Amino acid sequence: MINTIKKIFLALCFAALLAACAVEDFDDEAIEQEAAVETTDSSIDEAQSADTTAANAVSTTKDIVVNTVGATFDADQLASFMAVVEDSRFDNEIPGVAVAIVEGAQIVLAEGVGVRDIRTAAPVTPQTLFHIGSTHKSITAMLIATLVDEGALGWDTPIVDIYPEFELSDSASTETVTVRHLLSMSSGIADYAEDDFDQENESAEDIFDLIAETDLLAPPGEQFSYSNISASVAGYVGVLASGGQMGQLYVGYDRLLQERLFGPIGMTSATLSVEDVWASPNYAVSHVLEGGEIVAAESYDFTGDPLAPSGAIKASVLDMALYMNTQVSQGLAPNGKRVVSAENLTETWQPQIEDEESGGYYGLGWGLSTDAGLELVWHEGSYDNFTSVLMFSPDAEIGLVVLTNSDETGDFLEVVGDEFIEMLLDQ
Repeated sequence: MINTIKKIFLALCFAALLAACAVEDFDDEAIEQEAAVETTDSSIDEAQSADTTAANAVSTTKDIVVNTVGATFDADQLASFMAVVEDSRFDNEIPGVAVAIVEGAQIVLAEGVGVRDIRTAAPVTPQTLFHIGSTHKSITAMLIATLVDEGALGWDTPIVDIYPEFELSDSASTETVTVRHLLSMSSGIADYAEDDFDQENESAEDIFDLIAETDLLAPPGEQFSYSNISASVAGYVGVLASGGQMGQLYVGYDRLLQERLFGPIGMTSATLSVEDVWASPNYAVSHVLEGGEIVAAESYDFTGDPLAPSGAIKASVLDMALYMNTQVSQGLAPNGKRVVSAENLTETWQPQIEDEESGGYYGLGWGLSTDAGLELVWHEGSYDNFTSVLMFSPDAEIGLVVLTNSDETGDFLEVVGDEFIEMLLDQ
């Protein structure tokens, strides 16, 4: 139940939005944004109408088609899902949320609700940029899969065969650790190794010095430990395997993302660059609770983050929907381009090691679990006071993307994830 204070806040935000839309002296970009907001609001209204025919509707937002024709979920189901999203957003006092559901090559839902910046009441739209946090790890895994396709390396190629100077603190482990170990969080590198790394003042190359001096938890393949260091090393090993050089690891990783994934998939606004985000007229500001009040947070994200392969992408929910299309379609982007082979992409979905904390398994950049017999591939993300989740059913070829601009999300991700799972189980 939305309390009176929240109703008043919503009314104020809506009034501010109406006032902004009344201004006639827009530049071209502002007009484009207004049209996107009106399209989004219109689609919600139609979905909630008692006599809606939105199950057969097709709408376009910035050349990306949102299409419910032939989809598993009809308009009433999608409207009910969005009602759960909105209720939980209010209950957990999250300023803004962007949500997408995909099926095969289709985007069947792409909506923004709430505000991207509480100070301006600017609305979240499907084009709003968010930090995606550690959901980025699956993108690094897909990137490595493209290199496996080309024979630049194998999942089980020892890292020393790719980069002979590679070194862990244990000599036997140095000879045996592979990209599979690094991406499955079973390399032996501890989660707390990051505590000794000066992220803001050191480089990607410095990570290799760190792991050469840090004691391992166990030999590779024997123990799960969720590590941003491990995932980052995997990304940079991909750079080296593709012909990149020490001294250019971050730049090389950025280039591989653009050339192998963002470009081919059509993720036109996805970026590692903070400056690119600030140059956009439509980006979300993260928020925190201070003294019981929601306030805009000071960002600590920066371009050149040496841990980039573990979680540094900023993207819109439409960018991530296209990525999810490519996942559930086993490497085939919705534009028809083969980005990665089905064989090597689906290898990232296979259980590699048990994750006792989650009660499931970890694959290659993905968490894996089963709910009432339904196999799920998923990952959560949290960085710079943003939170996110990606989740899909390989069998149903249906996926969910949720992006928020708050790190204080309460049970929001759980409520929305459970509702999505219930929708899948009811089919």
